[in-house]
Amino acid sequence: MPISVQRPHDKLFKTILSDPNEAESFLRAYLPETLSAQLDWTTLQLNETSFVDEAMQASESDLLYQVQHKAMAEPVLLYILFEHQSSPDKWMRFRLLKYMCRIWDETFRGSAVQEVLPPVLPLVFYQGQTSWNYSTQFVDLLPEMARDWSFIPQFTHVLVDQSEIGPEAVRGGLKAKVMQLLMLAAFHEPIQEALTLAAELLAQVPRTGGIEYDLFFVVYLAATQERDTVKEFVATLEHHTMSIRDAMLTAAEEWKLEGIVEGRVEGRMEAKIEVVENMLKLNMDWRVIEQATGINQSRFHELKRLFALANLDQKQSLPPKPGVTDQAPMN
Repeated sequence: MPISVQRPHDKLFKTILSDPNEAESFLRAYLPETLSAQLDWTTLQLNETSFVDEAMQASESDLLYQVQHKAMAEPVLLYILFEHQSSPDKWMRFRLLKYMCRIWDETFRGSAVQEVLPPVLPLVFYQGQTSWNYSTQFVDLLPEMARDWSFIPQFTHVLVDQSEIGPEAVRGGLKAKVMQLLMLAAFHEPIQEALTLAAELLAQVPRTGGIEYDLFFVVYLAATQERDTVKEFVATLEHHTMSIRDAMLTAAEEWKLEGIVEGRVEGRMEAKIEVVENMLKLNMDWRVIEQATGINQSRFHELKRLFALANLDQKQSLPPKPGVTDQAPMN
C-alpha cells in the first residue's frame, strides 16, 4: 500500500521545476524552437506566485517564469499549467484565460505604470490516463459562427501530452526526465520500463549539498506505488549506484554494518541529520519521514544531541593553539 503524502504530484512538479537549470531544460525541450531561439535563457527567473483556482488545486499546479527576449524590451512570461486530472478537461482553456489575466494583473502590482502588457506563453503539461482530445485553441469553446469575430479573445497553448508516450520520449535535464518518468509510472501502465529508465538516470544525478534527490524521488514513488514496486526500484538504483543505501538505512543499521569507528559514525550521523532536515524543508510530515528513513522525531532529536556532544568532545580534546598556555584558576 502506498504511503500517504499530501499532493505528491504537486510537490514533485514544483520541487524539480523550481530549479532554474531543470526549468530551462524542460522549457527548451517543449517550446517551439523558433521562439526558444529568440529567448535569452540566462535571464530566466521563477515567480513564486500561483494563479490556480482554489477549487482546482488538488488537480492543477502552476509555475510562472520570466525571461528576456533578445529583440524586445519587455520580458516574456512562460506559464506552465500542470494538469494531473485523470482525463482531459474541455474547460481548462477557460481557466487558462483567467489565469493569464491574473498574471497580467500581477504585473501591475510590480509596476503600476505600464505601456504594454508582457506576452504570456501558456504551456499545458498533461499527465492524465487518457489522451488529450480537445483543441488547444480558446475560440473553439465558442459557437462555430462566432469564432472569426475580431472582438473574441484568440490564443492557443502549447500542449505537452504524456498520456500515450513511451518512456524514451521524455525530454529535458536529468531530474526533469526522472520526474516525468515517475509520473508516467504513476498514471499509466506498464510502469516497469519507465521505472528502469528513471533509476538509470537518477544514478547519474550529481550528489551535491541541498536536496537529497535519491530520497526525494523514492518518497514520491512510495506515495504512488505499492511497496514491492518501490523495493524493486531501489534495487535497480543500487545496481547503478550504492548512494541510495546511505540515504535509506537507519543510523543504527549503518553503524552495525560499518563498525563503530568514531570518525565514520559522526559522519553517518551528520548525513542522517541532513537528510531529515532536507525532508522537513519539503514540508513532509514525520510519518512519511519515518517510513522513508527509519528515523522518527524523537530519534532525530537524539541524533542531533549525540552529534552535538561528539563535536563538543572533539573540540575539548584538541591541543591548545601554539602560543597559548593553560592558566591556573584564580583563587
